[in-house]
Amino acid sequence: MINTASLIGFLLTAGILLVIPGPTILTVVAYGLRVGRKAIWASTAGVVLGDLTAVTLCLTGLGALLAVSPAAYDAIKWAGVAYLVYVAVQTWRESNRVVAAKPGSDPTAPEITDSIALSKVFQQTFIVTALNPKGIVFFLAFIPQFVDRSLAYWPQVTVYGVLFVVMGGANALAYAYSSGRLSSLFAQPNALKWLKRVSAGFLLSAALITALHHAPNP
Repeated sequence: MINTASLIGFLLTAGILLVIPGPTILTVVAYGLRVGRKAIWASTAGVVLGDLTAVTLCLTGLGALLAVSPAAYDAIKWAGVAYLVYVAVQTWRESNRVVAAKPGSDPTAPEITDSIALSKVFQQTFIVTALNPKGIVFFLAFIPQFVDRSLAYWPQVTVYGVLFVVMGGANALAYAYSSGRLSSLFAQPNALKWLKRVSAGFLLSAALITALHHAPNP
């Protein structure tokens, strides 16, 4: 069902591409730093469902539409950019509302964590991943390169799509875990304040990366 050489080539290429941080991973890191290890599974699940949605949309024809229609591509792209900027601004504003430690409080007290709901972390990582037209067009252009024309098309495409989603989830999990562990090093209000601002910076960077990517030439 799958050519072994093509499968190995796909796994190696996809692995290299996934390690390079894009808008999705920057968002995952932002929430890892902001919320801590509590956000690991919520953000990873959001990425997995977002990638699965992107693969499905690609296979159902949206990828082809985005590849030939700059207007459709830009509409989805700018919706994603607007959402990232909105979340970044909200995160920055929240950093100004961090409550300072009370006089006489124990500086070694348990960590001060962000109160953002994990459902919101899941929702936002899903939206950022699913609203990335680059990802949808990427699947359309990337996966067929490894399809063996002598074998059935749909089984191969399905396997490659599932593998990419699994690898993307594992990659997001690694970034979420690493950034979540870093957040536990900062327990004081001032540290939490700046962590939120750093998170806002990551989100704005993700928005910029998305905004600078142009629609492919039809």
